[in-house]
Amino acid sequence: MKLTSPGDDGSVILERPSAIDSEMSEQFPRDPDGKTRSEVEATEGERNCPVTINGVSVTPIPEINGFKNRTSENPEKKTEPEVQGVADDVTEAAAAAETVGKDPGKRTTEAKESAFDWIVLASAFGSNVSFGMDFYSFSVFYPCLMEYFEATAAQVGWCLSIEALVTSILSVFSIHPIERYGCRLPGVFGSLIFCFGIALTSLAPSINVIYFTYGIIAGFGASICGLTSSIIIQQRFHRNRALISGVSVVGFSVGGMIGPGVVNALLTRYSWRGSFLILSAIYAHRIPFAMLFVTPPRYLTTNRTDRPKERDPSGRGVTYLIVLPFRYLRRTFDFSILAKKKLFSLFTVVLCVQIIVYTGYVQHCVNRAVHIGIVLEQAFWASTLVGISNCLSRIVVSVVGNLACVNRSLLFAFGLFMSFISVLVLLLSQNFVGTMTSAVIFGIMFGCTGTIQTVIIVDLVGVDLLTRCLAIQAFIFGFFRLTASPFVGWIFDVRQDYNVAFGLLGCLGLIDCLIMIAVFVLQRREKRSTNELSLDEKTDGKKLRHSQKRTRQLPVVAVSASNHELSHT
Repeated sequence: MKLTSPGDDGSVILERPSAIDSEMSEQFPRDPDGKTRSEVEATEGERNCPVTINGVSVTPIPEINGFKNRTSENPEKKTEPEVQGVADDVTEAAAAAETVGKDPGKRTTEAKESAFDWIVLASAFGSNVSFGMDFYSFSVFYPCLMEYFEATAAQVGWCLSIEALVTSILSVFSIHPIERYGCRLPGVFGSLIFCFGIALTSLAPSINVIYFTYGIIAGFGASICGLTSSIIIQQRFHRNRALISGVSVVGFSVGGMIGPGVVNALLTRYSWRGSFLILSAIYAHRIPFAMLFVTPPRYLTTNRTDRPKERDPSGRGVTYLIVLPFRYLRRTFDFSILAKKKLFSLFTVVLCVQIIVYTGYVQHCVNRAVHIGIVLEQAFWASTLVGISNCLSRIVVSVVGNLACVNRSLLFAFGLFMSFISVLVLLLSQNFVGTMTSAVIFGIMFGCTGTIQTVIIVDLVGVDLLTRCLAIQAFIFGFFRLTASPFVGWIFDVRQDYNVAFGLLGCLGLIDCLIMIAVFVLQRREKRSTNELSLDEKTDGKKLRHSQKRTRQLPVVAVSASNHELSHT
């Protein structure tokens, strides 16, 4: 070995020889750095001596030069250097630190969509068209049912309210079928029951029977298939979710555009009974659409190992059959996510208030137009214009909401403010032009809110919890949908005027806008604190990785001249 000048502490620095003759090379194999096996064994003690680097004591690890451990029981298996394992751990820790604070709805690797994914998108669009027709067209039935059964506005309003209640409450039971079997089987089964309930409504002899056929039977079918079109889109598309979700829910607006006109044409020729029967055949087109809702295998619980399987704990089948339903109900009605996700809970409150405003306006705008003297052949345009403006605004919001510079929470708050403006215009004008203008503005409101509603939930909780969150929200929404339309009808029956009821809806819309602004402020504050934590994690990971890198690249070994004898092998 070659000796150099002693260091400041009296030690001598040993440098590795640059070359050794061929005979020594044959007898003593060398490592990649030029040291022989005997030199490594001789200096093994020196390697284990702690070395101070930047104030940190680091102990070099044996076999760092790549020599295979010949005393190993398995000579064919090479042992990796432990320093490399430490470096890998540091790299993984740094990568995990970089993911802290990122949006849970975004994926780190975004795969391209296949052709079948776009077919599924078209199917979801068609399924949402039928949903929009059902929701918007029922307002046209109000005057006909009130005249035929001699019922009040509140009594007719219970038909749609009961359907909304059953749909919302029973939607929570669709969580496990969708997670276990995917969206296709529940979508087909629910569509069949829904069409059957609509067909039975055409035979109803009284308004109470319509409560059962339209409210309970059709509502039960809608509860099973109602969430499938929204969930399948979020599962199959990972890029531009706001744009894709907007394209899907535009079908709901298209149904709102054509639904009232179709129903008005059917009423003039086939009466309300024939209209319900023909509508059941139109809604049956959900079945082939639902057959294309193929859920990716990674979202099925049967292919996941992180969920425990249900087994009979006592070995007795009867006891297990009794205990199993209670376990199912306990998992189904697990509302702990509302306590864990505070922003999601506050956003759920916003949606509950929005449901009261939206349901009350859409279901009574046609009847209000008839009440102020507009004929039914012109009054149904109020509901149609809501659907048209809703459709056009959804297209715009789908593009705008996908931009990185646009905050979706503020866009949602802007839509809620438009509901207040719509009601204000409606109250200031008591003619056809004012009614139609208010309907157009209100359609813009729902286009801003309904398009990005699911995307905001994904931003708050992620895709994995989307099914459970949508079902929990649907369960809560049922109680508000139950009371919204009858409440507005009850105020009209008492006051014989819609101004008080619609004025109350406008005030609720303004309050809802203020709550959504609070959600935006809290969300921004939470992201800021999370980003600061992420920055600290990245800094610590880089420092540790840099320290380990300098440890592996030590070029020399310091040995004290007073404690060790210098020799050459």
